[in-house]
Amino acid sequence: MKAFFALLLLFITFWGKAQTSNDLSTGVQELLFNSPSHSSTDNNTVERACIDEKLTGQCLQYHNDQWFSYIPADGKPFYVNVRHERCKDGRGVQLVVFKGELCQTESYEIVSCNSPASAADFYYKVNSPEPNVRHFMIIDGYLGDFCNFTIEVSDKANGLPVLIEDPLAEGILEANEKTVELRWEYQPDTSEVSHFSVIRTSKASNKRWQLPLSFNSRGGVGSEYLLKDTLTEFGNYSYDVYLIDDNNEHRHYVHREAVLAEARPARKNTTAFFPFAVRKGTNLQVTITDAVTKRTLSNKFVKDYKLAGLQYNFQELIDRGHYFFEIRIYDYKSKRTETFSKRFEFQD
Repeated sequence: MKAFFALLLLFITFWGKAQTSNDLSTGVQELLFNSPSHSSTDNNTVERACIDEKLTGQCLQYHNDQWFSYIPADGKPFYVNVRHERCKDGRGVQLVVFKGELCQTESYEIVSCNSPASAADFYYKVNSPEPNVRHFMIIDGYLGDFCNFTIEVSDKANGLPVLIEDPLAEGILEANEKTVELRWEYQPDTSEVSHFSVIRTSKASNKRWQLPLSFNSRGGVGSEYLLKDTLTEFGNYSYDVYLIDDNNEHRHYVHREAVLAEARPARKNTTAFFPFAVRKGTNLQVTITDAVTKRTLSNKFVKDYKLAGLQYNFQELIDRGHYFFEIRIYDYKSKRTETFSKRFEFQD
C-alpha cells in the first residue's frame, strides 16, 4: 500500500510539473467563444523558431509561453479576458495578440502586446477583426513569473482594460479623519453608460462599489454623484471611478487619492532656549533653517522683545521630519546677529 501511494504521489508531482500541450506552437489551443479555458505557464519553455522578439520590443520578455488561437466568424469586436491569475511572484502574465502564418515570423502582424505587471483580471478588446482569419494569442509569465490563469474570448469584457488611460474628468475628494467623500459630475456622452464602478486600492485591502445612474424629475441622467467611505487602517488609498457600458467595458473617469496617517504622539523636550540679551522694546528677526538641507523652515518677526533670550518649541518642525536646526537671531536696533544650532534625537 505504501508503495502504491508513493507511486501515486510521484505521478501527481510529475503531472503537476509537466509541460502543457500548447507549450509548443504545434499544440496551439483553439479557444471557443464564451468558453473559459484554464491553463498554467509552469514548466513551459520558449519555441524560439516561432517567435520574433523584434516585433514585440520591450513589452515582452519570453520565458514560459503558451499558444492559443481564435477564428472570429464576423467582424464584430471581441474581448480577450484573462482572469483568476494565481502567480508565484504576483507579477501576472503578458498577452500578445497577432495574425499571420504560424512559425513564419516574417508574416506576423502584431495586434497588441501588453504587460499589465499585475495579477488582477484584465481584458483586451480586438476591434474590427478580420472574419475567418485566425488570431493567435501568446500568454507568458511577466518577468519569468509562473502563473495559473483562465483565458476566454467573449462578447463581454471582464476585469479592467489592459491599459488604463488617463481619467476623463476631475473629481473632488474630501477626507475628515477616517471619513472620505468623493464627488464627481457626469455629463452623458454618446456612449451607452449603464453604471459607475468605483475601485479603492491600498496595500491593506481593495474594495469595489457599483453606483447606478441617477435621473432627474424630467427623466434625464443626473449630473452629480457622491461616494462615502470609512477608512479603518492607516495608509495611502487610491479611488478610481470607471464608466461601465453594457459590454462591461471600463473607461477611466476619475482618479483621486487619500491618506490616513496615524497621529504622532507628542514628543518631550522639544523646546530650547537661546540666550540673546537685548534692551527693552527691541524687535528681532528669527530665522530657522534645516542644518542639513539649508532650507528655511521658519522666518518670523518678533516685535517688542523683552526677554534675555529666545525660547522656541520645535514640535511642529520635528513632526515635519526635521531634527537638526540652525537658528539665526537678528537685532534690528543694534544690527547684531547670532547663530545657534540645535539637534534632536530621531524618534518614530
